[in-house]
Amino acid sequence: MNTDSQSLPLHLPLLRQRIDSLDSQLINLLNERAQVSINIGLAKGSAAAAAIESDPSDVHNANGKRPAKEEHIHQPAREIKVYERVKKLNAGPLKDTAIEAIYREIMSASISLQRKITVGFLGPRGSYTSQVAQARFGDSVAYTDMPTIMDIFKAVADKTVTYGVVPIENSTMGNVDATLDAFVSVLEGQKGGLAGVQIRAEDYLPIHHCLLSTCDSKSEIRKVYSHYQSIGQTAQWYEKNLKGIERVTVSSNSTAALLASKEPFSAAICSEQCADLYSLNILERNIEDKKSNTTRFFILGDACDPVPTGNDKTLLYFTVDHRVLKRYEINLTKIDSRPSGAMNWNYNFFIEFTGHYQDENVKNALKEMKAFCLMINVLGSYPNQTPQ
Repeated sequence: MNTDSQSLPLHLPLLRQRIDSLDSQLINLLNERAQVSINIGLAKGSAAAAAIESDPSDVHNANGKRPAKEEHIHQPAREIKVYERVKKLNAGPLKDTAIEAIYREIMSASISLQRKITVGFLGPRGSYTSQVAQARFGDSVAYTDMPTIMDIFKAVADKTVTYGVVPIENSTMGNVDATLDAFVSVLEGQKGGLAGVQIRAEDYLPIHHCLLSTCDSKSEIRKVYSHYQSIGQTAQWYEKNLKGIERVTVSSNSTAALLASKEPFSAAICSEQCADLYSLNILERNIEDKKSNTTRFFILGDACDPVPTGNDKTLLYFTVDHRVLKRYEINLTKIDSRPSGAMNWNYNFFIEFTGHYQDENVKNALKEMKAFCLMINVLGSYPNQTPQ
């Protein structure tokens, strides 16, 4: 086609007709894909019904209404394969990021046709956790903002929400202790085996903080609200720009924005998204001390995916020793400890390693570890999505 600037307008009617024709094809194909997705949901339902018929003892949860073990609609491993496949098929001019965003919404719409999905996140709106939830599940599912990380765990455990999104660690400030403590609290009273709240997936979000306020300049600020992690991530910038100004720790960055929107001469360290949500001025962008600042998040459900992908990680929680893992060539990727609360200097441990709990070497290692551990729980196996 001749794309000379003088001849291009002559082709506009034909080009627009072509766009209209392609849109018609896209709508038909999208609905055809959606119907296949519905059929997949029906097939899963039939399989679940057959499983219940063969094992009636596993039919219901405590309230007798919702099946205790349902086939999960959110399948992280399947999503990864879809994204990888469509990006390989992409010959441009659309960028891979655009293709992934489009398919995120296609899959979100398909999920909503199969079953009502509710996702809990640390609120209010505008938190980094809410951004991860939105990016992961799209616009076609329901969202519930919650005041604390523990509330998210409880909601997943009692099935008030289908999935929950929680932060686990930051590249600058380390662990989010509230998430580790919540795992321990949920596990209290349970006797071994797989926990009632498990990790289905991990996600990573680059964190870029802004200083937001109703004020027009930094010189007017008398108080700054922020989450403790964000205070640590912006410590050097704060010392240079707002030295001596009172800092108040709150439960989330979006809570900080909400408070700053209501209190004169105050500000918040939070995401740029909060500026529009809470009608705040952006006084400064990218105030984090390390530009590579990134937070890792867990997607929680009532069970992890039992099928290994061949590239997984597993988070363990136990109370003794992990030397046995070395004999089974299991590579540790993370280890943390939290006070047990039973006595001083007695700790519970969290370890993450490469592999899936169904892998043979992992099963053998866990079997041997049980002989040395007072208790051991698998908190979830999930596809490895560590940024390369």
